[in-house]
Amino acid sequence: MKLSWYGTAAVMLESDGSRIVFDPFLGLPLKDALCRRELAAIRYRTADAVLVTHGHFDHILDIPALYRDSDVLIYATKTPYQTLLAHGVNKDKLQLIAPGSAVSIGSFRITAYQGRHCRFDLGVILKTVLKKDTLLHPQRLIELLQLNRRYPENGETLLYEIEAEGKRIQLTGSMGLDADTRYPTNADVLILPFQGTGDPAATVMPIIRQLKPKAVYLDHYDDAFPPLSSRINTLRFTSKLLLGGLPAAAMKYGKVYEI
Repeated sequence: MKLSWYGTAAVMLESDGSRIVFDPFLGLPLKDALCRRELAAIRYRTADAVLVTHGHFDHILDIPALYRDSDVLIYATKTPYQTLLAHGVNKDKLQLIAPGSAVSIGSFRITAYQGRHCRFDLGVILKTVLKKDTLLHPQRLIELLQLNRRYPENGETLLYEIEAEGKRIQLTGSMGLDADTRYPTNADVLILPFQGTGDPAATVMPIIRQLKPKAVYLDHYDDAFPPLSSRINTLRFTSKLLLGGLPAAAMKYGKVYEI
């Protein structure tokens, strides 16, 4: 099985000729190179199916344009389903998914579990408000916050478990687990976002302890929509996990990882 990351929370998995992509997003073109956005768009369009972890704009904003002229099926919970429908996605392309759902797509068997979105705490709010980009472009932050309100999460964040070739990958939509959900443990790889609180390392450690993965990959640590986002330094955290005997890395853009 092959795994690749194209910025923010966009992850593609490939197995035996089947491709699925989670949360395809091109980023807002303030700092992105055009060629990088084009590369991502080309890769996203090769997918056999799209799976949405939750409805925030950085997870679904580009889906209508990316798949306007394709027959790719898009799996989403009720809120992003309705948001995508309102933004022009044909109902025939949308598949409703919910915690407990299991679907087979080509070589993949995918199960959805209830997750939980992280809370934007005082630490991350202060860092965002006081950063140089915000002070120079306050209107941009206001526009992004307004955009986020138009793309609600509504308590519907999912964790997906993906099985193929005898391997299991778990992918979380945010840095949180549902207290009432019993999750499988010991997946071969756990993919975690690493942005959204004042201390992402402290936020994700309880998730790692509970799920007990064999390896950890980080995504969503990049600066895809400044000034609301920032590039997070992941080295100290991944080094700590490695020293503790747990293989860990922040995924590199476009690199293909063999699982």
